[in-house]
Amino acid sequence: MNSATELSDPIIDKQGTTLLELARMVSEKGPQDGIGLSDLKASAANELRRFGDDLSSHLAAHTAIQVPPAYQLRSTSNGQVCVVGEHPDKAKIENYLNSDTRLLKWFKEIEVLFEIQRRLELNATGGTMDDQVFNLGMTSLGSIAFFTTEK
Repeated sequence: MNSATELSDPIIDKQGTTLLELARMVSEKGPQDGIGLSDLKASAANELRRFGDDLSSHLAAHTAIQVPPAYQLRSTSNGQVCVVGEHPDKAKIENYLNSDTRLLKWFKEIEVLFEIQRRLELNATGGTMDDQVFNLGMTSLGSIAFFTTEK
C-alpha cells in the first residue's frame, strides 16, 4: 500500500533535480567515462517513484482521488497531460495536474528522462523510437513508466 495516499497533507518534493544530477554526473566523469545506462535508470526510477508519491498525495488531499482504479497519463500535443482511456475521475485528474505547473513540469522531466533511457536502450539494439509514446501509469503499487506504439 502506498503510504503517501494515506496522508492528509500532500507531500511537497523537490522537483526538477534529476536532470541537474545527470548533468553533474556527465561533467564529473571524464568524456571517456560518460554516463552509464545503469546510472540513468536508477535516477529515472527514483524520480518516477518520487513523482508518483507526490502526485498521489496531492490528488488524495485536494480532490479525494484514490487509486484504485489505476490511471494512465500521457502528454498531449498542446503541452498538457491527459488521462488515457476511461476513468471515473478523468476530468478531475487532468484539471488538477494541468493547473499545477510544478507537477506538470515534473511530469515532462520524467518523460524526457525515460525517452533518453529508451533511446539508449534502442540504440544498442539498432531500434528506433518511431511511433513510441511515453506513458506513466499510477497503480495501487506505485507509478510505472512504459511506452506504447501509436500510429
